[in-house]
Amino acid sequence: MPYLVYLIPAGIVLIIAVILGRTAAFRSRRYAVEPQRSLNIDVDRAAERLSRAVQLPTITVSDPEKGDWGPFEKFIRYLEQAYPSAHGVLEREIVNGYSLLYRWKGRDESLKPVLFLAHIDVVPVEEGTEQDWHYPPFSGALAEGFVWGRGTMDVKNQLISVLEAVEYLAAEGFTPARDFYFAFGHDEETRGEEGAVKLSELLQSRGLSFEYILDEGGAVTLGAMPGVKRPIALVGIAEKGYADIRITAQGEAGHSSMPPRHTAAGLIGRAVAALEKRQRPARISPYLKETLAYVGPEMGFGLRLILANLWLFGPLFKMVFKSSRAGNALLRTTTAVTVLEGGSKPNVLPQKASAVINYRIAPGESVQELLDHVREVVGDKIKVEPIQATEPSKISPVDGSGFQAIEQAVYAVFPEAATVPYIVMGGTDAIRYEPVCDQIYRFTPMLISKEDLDRLHGTNERLSLENIERGIRFYIELFKR
Repeated sequence: MPYLVYLIPAGIVLIIAVILGRTAAFRSRRYAVEPQRSLNIDVDRAAERLSRAVQLPTITVSDPEKGDWGPFEKFIRYLEQAYPSAHGVLEREIVNGYSLLYRWKGRDESLKPVLFLAHIDVVPVEEGTEQDWHYPPFSGALAEGFVWGRGTMDVKNQLISVLEAVEYLAAEGFTPARDFYFAFGHDEETRGEEGAVKLSELLQSRGLSFEYILDEGGAVTLGAMPGVKRPIALVGIAEKGYADIRITAQGEAGHSSMPPRHTAAGLIGRAVAALEKRQRPARISPYLKETLAYVGPEMGFGLRLILANLWLFGPLFKMVFKSSRAGNALLRTTTAVTVLEGGSKPNVLPQKASAVINYRIAPGESVQELLDHVREVVGDKIKVEPIQATEPSKISPVDGSGFQAIEQAVYAVFPEAATVPYIVMGGTDAIRYEPVCDQIYRFTPMLISKEDLDRLHGTNERLSLENIERGIRFYIELFKR
C-alpha cells in the first residue's frame, strides 16, 4: 500500500509525458515546392472553351437505348476543333461509340505510362428546379467571374483542364518523358459499364500497365474539416463499395378491418428500423489513421493532442466523430433507406411490401459480409436480395510515386494547402481500372468552400475563372514533373 502512494502519481506523470511527447512529435507533413516558371495562360479563352463544352448537354440515362447521343457526337467533334495543337500530338480512338482514348507518345519507352481520367457525361437537372438556377443550366453563361452550368464542377472542368494543359505544352514543343494516356468515359454517372469498363478492357487487351492513374475525386476545400483553418487538398486513395439491397416481406391479403398482428408493411417497417439501429460497426481503420496523421497536425492543440494519442482517446474520438454525417461516413459502412414500396389502398392489407437500402461499403469489408449482416438483422421472414453491388476499391499507397507527383503539383499550385489522403465516399470510373494499375488516385484541382459542395449534382453548379487557371496550371505542373 505505501508503494501505491508513489506509483499512482508516477504513472499519471508518465502518461501525461507520453501524451505530450506524442503531441509534440505530431508535426505537419507539408513541404514547399518551387512552381514551374511563370505561365502565360489565357484564362478567358479557356473559360470560353469550357462554356461551349457545357452547352452540349451530354446527359446519360440508365438505359443506353433511351439516351440522346447527338450531344456526345458533337462533343467529340468540338474537342477536335477546340484543341488543334493537342490533337496534333495525340493519337485518338473513339471507344464504344462515345468514349475517348488518347495517347501522347513520350520520349522513353522503358518508362511505364501514366493514365489520366475524366468523363464526358453529366447528371440531368432535377425536373422543376430549372427556375432556381441563376443562369440556365446548359447555357454555359460567363458571368460574375464564373462559368455556370451542369458539368462545370463534375467533371467537364477536369477534362477541359487536361486538354488545355496539353494544348499549352504542345504549342511550346514539349514532349513528355513517358507515354501519357487520357481516357474519357461517356457514362460514369450511370456506373461506367459502357464507357470506363470498355476502355479498361481495351487497355488490358493491349497488355498495358500504368505507373499511376489520376481520376476525379477530392478537391482543395476550405472549411470542410472542423478545426482546420488552412485549405485541405483531399486526394482519394480509395473509394467505398456500393450496394443496393432490396428486402421484401410477404403478408396476408384481406380487409384492413381484421388485420393480422403484423402486415407486410409492418414487417418491412420493423426490418428497416432494425437495420438503421444495428448498422455496421464504426472503426478507426488503418486508412482513417492515415488521413488523421496528415490532417491532425494542422489542427489546434486540443484536437492535435487527441489525434496524436488515439491509443488513449480512440473511443472518445469515435463517439464525437460519428455524430456528424461526414465523420460517420468515414468510420463505417453507411446505411441509407431510400425506397419504400407496398400497399395500394388505405383499407386493403398489402400482400407484399419492400424497401431498398443503399450501402456505401468501407474498404476492408465485402459485399458478402454486408449481405450476411442484413440477413442476420432482418431475420428469416424477410427476403434479402442484392439489386447491384460493387466491392470497395483497393487502397493505394501514400508513399508511391503517383501520390508524391500529385502532392508536388498540389503544393506548386496551392501552396497554402495541406495534402490529406482520404477515402472517396461516392463512386468513380477509377475502380474500373484496377486491373491495369496498383496506384490509383482521385483528385480534382479546384479550391472550393463547404457551400460549393452542395452545387455538385445540385443547383447553380459553377466554376470560377481562378479555378479554371488553377486546373490548367496543376496539369502542366504534373505533366512536367
